Amino acid sequence: MKVELFKSDAIDIDLLQKEVLDFRALYPDKTQFCITSEHGDDNLFEGAGLYPDNALELTKVNKSFKGSYIESLVNDYPEYCRWRIMCIKPKTTYSVHRDSIEGGSKNQRIHFPVHTNPESYLVFYEKPLTPQGTQTIEYYHLQEGNIYLVDTTGYHTAVNYDHNQERIHIIAERFIPHE
Repeated sequence: MKVELFKSDAIDIDLLQKEVLDFRALYPDKTQFCITSEHGDDNLFEGAGLYPDNALELTKVNKSFKGSYIESLVNDYPEYCRWRIMCIKPKTTYSVHRDSIEGGSKNQRIHFPVHTNPESYLVFYEKPLTPQGTQTIEYYHLQEGNIYLVDTTGYHTAVNYDHNQERIHIIAERFIPHE
């Protein structure tokens, strides 16, 4: 299974939403923010977007998040790196992609849905898309308040079909050797 419910109702969603939405309001034109960086020096965009070479070093909580509930989540899961706030604007779809595979390992992400809507999904494909053809897809709606483990090694995308609401998740990653 590509998405596994790790913990149900395991976080203080009201506090998490407040902290994330307050921070989000500072940068309304940006859609990715780094909670952690290599030096914890408030480099809020180191590791956002394209996969960085130093992803495994992005483990120090940035100053903007020190003393926050967000920092406590990072501390609860120290095996993860490259913690980010990811925002998908209404009527937006990411490109279909695979996340980097460090040394042939499985890329496991931990997702904390912060603000979502019933029209937001993670979508997984069995193979790359071609100009035409058919294939099976899997799709999942991740609900606020829960924590999910997501295998993003294969082809996938995230979509927000809602016309008004943004979808916001906190995401971190780790690499697990193939068994």
